[in-house]
Amino acid sequence: MLKAFNNVTAICRRMPLPFQSFDGIRSLTVDSRATRMAFLKEIYKPFAKIQKNSPEYMELARSGKVWEDYFHPSDSQRLGYKALQQKHKDWLAQIDRFRDLTKPRIADLAKTLVPEYAHQSVLIENNPLGLGDARVISELLDKELFAHVDIASIATGKLAQLDLPQLHPGTKDGSAVNELKTHIVASRWIAETAPALSGTAGMNETEVRQLAAMTVKGMALEEVFANCGKVPLEEYRNLPVQVRGNPLRVLPYPEEVPACMERFYNWRNREHANKEIHPLILSCHMTAYFAHIHPFLDGNGRTSRLIMQDYMMRQGYLPIVMLNFDRNDYLRMISDAWDGNPGEFVAAVLKTQLDELRTLYFRERDGGWCGGD
Repeated sequence: MLKAFNNVTAICRRMPLPFQSFDGIRSLTVDSRATRMAFLKEIYKPFAKIQKNSPEYMELARSGKVWEDYFHPSDSQRLGYKALQQKHKDWLAQIDRFRDLTKPRIADLAKTLVPEYAHQSVLIENNPLGLGDARVISELLDKELFAHVDIASIATGKLAQLDLPQLHPGTKDGSAVNELKTHIVASRWIAETAPALSGTAGMNETEVRQLAAMTVKGMALEEVFANCGKVPLEEYRNLPVQVRGNPLRVLPYPEEVPACMERFYNWRNREHANKEIHPLILSCHMTAYFAHIHPFLDGNGRTSRLIMQDYMMRQGYLPIVMLNFDRNDYLRMISDAWDGNPGEFVAAVLKTQLDELRTLYFRERDGGWCGGD
């Protein structure tokens, strides 16, 4: 969805703070650059009243509050999530009824959905491999890894260190295979661990950072991480990023990211504890919110969907595998959610969840279940 600057030399040059001179987006036209610059000045105008590079100036920069106060990424009322909960209350009631009826089988079915979920997630990132490839890779991992390793017992920091089997022995797998393979491992880890953590708020910051590192293992961008000031894979980005083709899409600058992420986790934990927002609505909000911060150089979309998978499973729901899926539709839905129009995204998630649980219920009732004992 989002790309850091392509040239490694340009990437590794330290960029100015967002409220200083801005000349980093060389790919934009003169008019687009002027439009973006004007928008940046509007967003970051609180800095105009402070002496540049003063302690107060730098403290405000690192607080991330200016970006947050402009976009309000945590405000479920302002962004429309609370209204959608009321609008879809009947759907939510049906979903919870089917969830309660199928609860003993949900964890087992979630494991069988891992190849499809991982494939759909990397498809969003334009991975060219098909669902058949995902199933072949999953079978390979079942035979060569999961049959010998208790994946649930491995800490997230050790997942990226696993020696994963090669699809074609004797040759190194390419970026596309590695992207799908590592996502399957990460999703399988979640499918194994999340049910045992029922009702909890989700992965902590360290676990998310380590899973994010897992998503770029063996990919071409791993070299970019290595060359950009030796940034470890799990560290937050030290570069500004842009949305391709949209000069008015502004994401937090590197100096703002750590504080924005700290507030993201505090917000998630608070909203989970308050229980005012239905878990499925909250999972949609946190997925879009995380992607809006875009804390890493790469893997943000995949990581946001791992966060969604983990949270849904901890609350007793299935991972979302959308039918008749189109990646451009998904990207548009997330972009719309950032702009306070999450209706299409929420509706797609709720409809898919209801369809999945309803299918599970009727298959089990009619004796068609084949996912367990």
